[in-house]
Amino acid sequence: VLLALVAWTPGAWAFAPGLLLIGLGLGVMLTPSVNVVQSCFSEARQGEISGLSRSVSNLGSSLGTAIAGTILVSGLSKGAYAAAMAALAVIGLGGLIAAGLLPRGARPPAIEAGTTVPPGTPQR
Repeated sequence: VLLALVAWTPGAWAFAPGLLLIGLGLGVMLTPSVNVVQSCFSEARQGEISGLSRSVSNLGSSLGTAIAGTILVSGLSKGAYAAAMAALAVIGLGGLIAAGLLPRGARPPAIEAGTTVPPGTPQR
């Protein structure tokens, strides 16, 4: 619906509803998702996982900006913004499907630093 609004009504106010939804979605999702990821690892590995999590987040932001920017400046005429948003929606849907395919179930407890574990035990 918002894509149709922007495609047929070019102007600054056409972007406001979409930007509001993006901001609210990121605000509601980002902190809890980082907390979930980091809670799966021991304190000894928090710096490592924090850096990796931030790097992957930055990579996603960079790729999204590059893809949308490429479509916008490629000379697609009047519907360039709608085409860029449609491409990002398809990529977002792919990410949502991938997230849905992640394994579910109980996770083994994190192994604390300095704990002796039997040989062959997988460590996170």
